Amino acid sequence: MNEIKVFSPASVSNICCGFDVLGFAIQGLGDIISLRKTHKKGIFIKKISGFNIPTDIKNNTATVALNSFLNQLNYSNGFEISIEKNIKPGSGLGSSAACAAGSVFAANLLLGEPFTLKNLVEFAMSGELISSESAPADNVASALYGGIVLVDNFKKYHVINLPTPKHVFAVIHHPLISRSTSESRNELPKKVLLQSASFQLTNIASFIHSLHTNNFDLMQRSLNDHLVQNQRENFYPYFKKIKSISYDLGSICCSISGSGPSIFSIVGDYKLAEKIKLEIDKEFIKMDIKFNSYLSPFGAQGVRVMEF
Repeated sequence: MNEIKVFSPASVSNICCGFDVLGFAIQGLGDIISLRKTHKKGIFIKKISGFNIPTDIKNNTATVALNSFLNQLNYSNGFEISIEKNIKPGSGLGSSAACAAGSVFAANLLLGEPFTLKNLVEFAMSGELISSESAPADNVASALYGGIVLVDNFKKYHVINLPTPKHVFAVIHHPLISRSTSESRNELPKKVLLQSASFQLTNIASFIHSLHTNNFDLMQRSLNDHLVQNQRENFYPYFKKIKSISYDLGSICCSISGSGPSIFSIVGDYKLAEKIKLEIDKEFIKMDIKFNSYLSPFGAQGVRVMEF
């Protein structure tokens, strides 16, 4: 096999109570990475389409991740890469992570899978850190592993796949505005109250237990954030209204994905998820805000091979 094409999904991070450590892959939105072996050593960008991203291989998350991958191998040739960029940078949906994850996943398959998924997370994070020096691995791990993930960012990105509940769906709305991850992180509080930390620990433990037991009442009680949402929701004037609509219609939770501007709702029924999506669509139209929206399983498939 000399060339390959993969679909690398967008992802939601934080999942309310899991700041920097929880994430899930979403269905219906992702970048397409095409990779071809070359006889010439190095990494070469053939084509980038869709949203604008850096064409310098030292600043492109996909090529930086690929370089990290190749540095661990005795490989005398190189790669030519094409990127169909469908996830808007600054969307809060793991745009930079999808490129980085997709490129190393593709390279690993082309070279006979010399590395594990855990290794690929580390390589992909070399690219992700180009976009933000303090980026956690929740988006990268979501894209590579799929489903719902819990990430330890302090021990070389240890990843745990959590149970994916059946008949639970995510409604995602992406207002077509941008806010950089690094900018948002710079405005977060440097300290938190001990009580807030205690609440957050209780919530994340309860959420994980709810996944193992399919306890949706517990899931709803646990999906609350005590660390960053109060600060971040002030950046997005539309959020409180959208959250109100989502909860009034019966969602399990509604929160900001990553650093925003995207918003997601978790819903315990497909027809209800369709209704919530439609009503929030109507509200964004009423507010004259351009947006895209998606309905996905709560934890979709990770990076996958596509047919040429």
